[in-house]
Amino acid sequence: MLNAFSILLVCQLAGEALAHLSHLPVPGPLIGMLILLGWLIWRRGPSEELERFSRNLLSWLAMLFVPAATGLVTGLHQLAADWWRIGAAIFVSTFLGLCTTGLIMDRLSRDRTDNQETQ
Repeated sequence: MLNAFSILLVCQLAGEALAHLSHLPVPGPLIGMLILLGWLIWRRGPSEELERFSRNLLSWLAMLFVPAATGLVTGLHQLAADWWRIGAAIFVSTFLGLCTTGLIMDRLSRDRTDNQETQ
């Protein structure tokens, strides 16, 4: 179990270090997850110990949402005061995300059909 926990922490630390040293606008935990993914691909999957530890860790994941829910309840007065700004931000960001995804998919599918026609 200690071995599996160490692997996860080392990947997390490496991701944080790379994010800090490279000044990339990418969170360290995301880089750490990519490092872990690369390591798992290289090893052709997780060890039994890592898989068991990860399953146990995921079973407690819901507990991490309790502080967020508590913060939401305690900040309810702020939400009531700024509901329209929050709603507008959610709407605009969702719309922009959908538009961006659609444009990227359109471009990628067009490039793919162009490549298939030339072959």
